[in-house]
Amino acid sequence: MTRRRILLLGIASVLAIDSLWHGPLGAGERLARQAEVSARRTLDHYELPMIQAKMQRDPLERRLILSGPADDFQRAELVRILDETPGVLDVRWDPASLPQEVRTAR
Repeated sequence: MTRRRILLLGIASVLAIDSLWHGPLGAGERLARQAEVSARRTLDHYELPMIQAKMQRDPLERRLILSGPADDFQRAELVRILDETPGVLDVRWDPASLPQEVRTAR
């Protein structure tokens, strides 16, 4: 086998495994759902029902996106706390979600 053929075979194998993982086998979606449920429980524990936590999709990444009204302290602490959620690599706030102080200042 030529080197190019081996490389193409490797790329095709990775793409096939990736499509199975995110598609029919559903492990990616299962991971996202479990992380969202865990984040929701944490938000409920801290009595923050207005804050939403969704895993980033398209492409599916291990990034939790937060949105909703929160002050600067809540924003920083929720990033720190939810970063420890199993399956989550990164936590960020949705740029369209303004801090509570900015909303009241308008």
